[in-house]
Amino acid sequence: MRILFIHEGLGQFQTLHEHLNNEGLAHSWFLCTAGVYNANKDKIPNLVPFAVAGENPNSYFYTKNLEARIQRSFLIKQAIGELLKKTGIDLIVAHGSGGFPLQLFDEFDIPIITYIEFPSFGHHGHDPKYPQPDYATFRDKVFEMTSYHQVLKSDLVIVPSAYARDMFPSCLHERIVPQMEGFDITRKPSTFAKEEGVFHIGFSARDLSSAKGFEQFILIAKEILKVRPQVRFVFCGAPKVLYSYEEAFLQNNFPVESRPESFMQYVLQREGITLGEGASFQHVSFAGYDDFASYVEAMDMFLYPLQFGSANWGLFELLFRGKKIVASDRCFVPEVIRHGYNGLLCKYDDMASWVRYATEIIDAPHSFAHLGENALADAHQRFHIRKVAPRYLSIFDTVIQRRKLGVF
Repeated sequence: MRILFIHEGLGQFQTLHEHLNNEGLAHSWFLCTAGVYNANKDKIPNLVPFAVAGENPNSYFYTKNLEARIQRSFLIKQAIGELLKKTGIDLIVAHGSGGFPLQLFDEFDIPIITYIEFPSFGHHGHDPKYPQPDYATFRDKVFEMTSYHQVLKSDLVIVPSAYARDMFPSCLHERIVPQMEGFDITRKPSTFAKEEGVFHIGFSARDLSSAKGFEQFILIAKEILKVRPQVRFVFCGAPKVLYSYEEAFLQNNFPVESRPESFMQYVLQREGITLGEGASFQHVSFAGYDDFASYVEAMDMFLYPLQFGSANWGLFELLFRGKKIVASDRCFVPEVIRHGYNGLLCKYDDMASWVRYATEIIDAPHSFAHLGENALADAHQRFHIRKVAPRYLSIFDTVIQRRKLGVF
């Protein structure tokens, strides 16, 4: 099977691409931007570059993201044409935004699978305390429009969870398959400096937003400290919010001279929390993956009060490191965590349950050791790349055979 993965950067498809080539399961190429290609061509096999168009300063504000993706799509099409002069391709697997496939539809006699994380930010959801501003609502309509179009034009669409599929209209569900990424995580001893004799509870998210659960984590932590003061709360993530609108809330509600630098700072100031050595709270910000992994390994347990998300990779990092996790029963999380087996689930806003589960683990961590052990075993059984790759190949083969038979 000859597969072409397309994404402007690495991350999505990278582990699968490398695994398929290394294990001889398929011959795959990875089409990425020239900058990504130059930085990784000696480390990752079969990278293929495509050029990046310059930014148009005269773009219409509400459609400039779409314009950029359309330009990228033409350049991707050109790069595929050059690649086809050297080799055949049985299947194209394109990221719905980073590898925007618009100009590929009906241009090549090659089946196309599109990956879409979620159809729009409106469907993804946001904390009502931090509403979607008008400009984001208007731009989001374009995002949703292109997502629906890709479902209709692709031979198949892959989403990372059943929850993500349910964000789409039911009439499109038969064209969408849920399949989470595969992981290949190597564990190393932690070098993170912990405070002796103190129980450490962690929080981890790509961004420290209310949507990802940061605000709820802080509120839960304050309640836990009232009954268990010998606990340290350590949170890891970027202060810059990506998928929700907390920063717009700050801009609209604070003058420039008194505006918090980030939503993280706003929550900490509002709740009277200070950071630093010896304090109950610590924020860690790392330059590389090894530092992040070391932090995760060091924590005694994690709170994961996700409010909105389609399939956040951070949760899988915790599972693959055998962590005890208390998580909200929202979004995709119940597809991953089975209550009492590989973690504990509770309602997002049920503060009493969060505090009760956390204090029970703090008081008798060995009684809950099975949660971490099962989390690790279950992650390897369900989400390791060795288990996931055959499922991807089965999906890929089905799409290729359907195209050969003229079944769409």
